[in-house]
Parts: sequence; C-alpha cells; structure tokens
Amino acid sequence: MALRRIRRVVVCLRKGKSGHGSVATVLREILREAEVRAVWTTETGLKRAVGRGVDAVVVGGGDGTMLHAAQATMGSGVPILGINLGSLGFLTSVKAEEIGYLLPKIFAGQYGVSPRSVLSGQLDGGGRIWSALNEISVAPAAGSLMVRVRVKVGGEFLSEYHADGLLVASPTGSTAYSLSAGGPLVSPKAKAMVLTPVCAHAMAQRPVVVGEQEGVELMLNPSERAALIRVDGVLGGKLTPGKVLRVNVAKPVVRLMHPAGVGFYGLTRQKLGWSGSTARGGR
Repeated sequence: MALRRIRRVVVCLRKGKSGHGSVATVLREILREAEVRAVWTTETGLKRAVGRGVDAVVVGGGDGTMLHAAQATMGSGVPILGINLGSLGFLTSVKAEEIGYLLPKIFAGQYGVSPRSVLSGQLDGGGRIWSALNEISVAPAAGSLMVRVRVKVGGEFLSEYHADGLLVASPTGSTAYSLSAGGPLVSPKAKAMVLTPVCAHAMAQRPVVVGEQEGVELMLNPSERAALIRVDGVLGGKLTPGKVLRVNVAKPVVRLMHPAGVGFYGLTRQKLGWSGSTARGGR
C-alpha cells in the first residue's frame, strides 16, 4: 500500500565522500522531475532545516552521517532516507547506483518506515541526558587498557565486566559496534537492549539481551579512577567511582525509510553478503 507522497525534503550529502558530485547531480534531476521541493544543507545546518512541512530527510554518506541526521531529527517524526556513499552503511537503505530508479518510486509513496528506539543515558544526580540511536558505552580513560564495570539490570546485580569496554546497544545498534564486538543481531521490532563487552577478560562474560523496560545501571569498580562515556561513538562525559550511569529506552524514536518490500532482514542479508536467493521464499 502506497504511503504519503513525498513533496518536500531536506537534503544533506556528506562532502568528501566518493561519488558525492555525481549523486548530487542525479538527485537534483530526480527531485525536479518528481516535483519535490528540496532544501539543501550541511550537517551543521541539518537540525535547523528540519521543520514543519518537511516530509523526509535525504542523507548521503555513511553510518556516521546517518547518526548525525538521527540526532537532528530525533523526536520530530520526520523519516530519514539514507543513500550509501560509504562502505557498509548499515543504516542506509539505498545504494548510490540505485537512486535513479528507486528514488522516484519512494517519492511517489512506495516506501516503508521503520521506527527505531532510542537510548537515553544520564548520570545520577541529574544533569545532561544523552540520546543514542546505536549505543552508549563505557571505555577506559587515557592511560588505562581495560575497565571494570559493575552492571545492574532491573535493579538486580548482573556481573562485573572486566573488558576493553562495555556497550549498551539498541536493536539498531546491534548491527554496529556491538556486532563487531561479538554481539547478536537483534530485530528493530524487538523490545530489548544488548549488553556487549568489548574483548572481555573472562571468556564466560558474554553478551546479554535484556528487556527495554528493565533499565541498566553501570558503575565503576572502586579501584578504577574514571572511564569515558561515549554516545554513538562521540565522547559524552566521564564516569567516576560512586556515580551511576543509568541507561533506558527514551520516548522519542528515529524513523528510517526504506524501499517498499525491503526491510531489516533483506537489508541485513545484503549488507552482510549472506547467500541465498529471494525467489520462492529463499529456497
């Protein structure tokens, strides 16, 4: 079933990416022929450009550009369409060479939208609240190789992880840093968070999938001096002994667009290069 026709978009293409110029040229022609009004902006101006009357944000780049767009659109309800100008680009759903025939269909209303949950992180005592589409992580501070992090889930003590870092990932983030660290793939429809240690000291310390309503609390072992809090890979602050970093699922969501008929599993198969035909149910 066709969704709402796209009439007005904000376009942000990451400069310096391979194919930026040719994609911009083709995209301008597609927008003109589809009679879609476009506001072109940079990453720094993206948040200001997303306002009332915008049907979608078209982003060209890699996952880093998509994460920036997610921060800019978070809670607005405006969906993001990602054009992959990078390498893997798990958050993007359209290849650069596909825009000529896919974008006209998408602008005409032939697309799907996948709501993605967002993580919120806050140190006890109030202060800043961090929002992440992929993950909130605790990593060793400068001069330290590993970190000891005590974890509670739903108020119950789970374990003390001794590792190169510890991630709390959303289902969307299960395809990012968490996947590289050995975490499981999780459907974006799952109501869950993933605890993934990075190169854990003990082999028995494995990734754990927890319910999104349980809440996660992270505390340092008293012997640690400090650790770094990273939000979608960006330095957010420091975690010090005696402080608690609480990670929960936030109310705002990020909406990702994809071509009609292609969802999470099809994109996962494509991005990871899994074998198998889609004909006759993949048999």
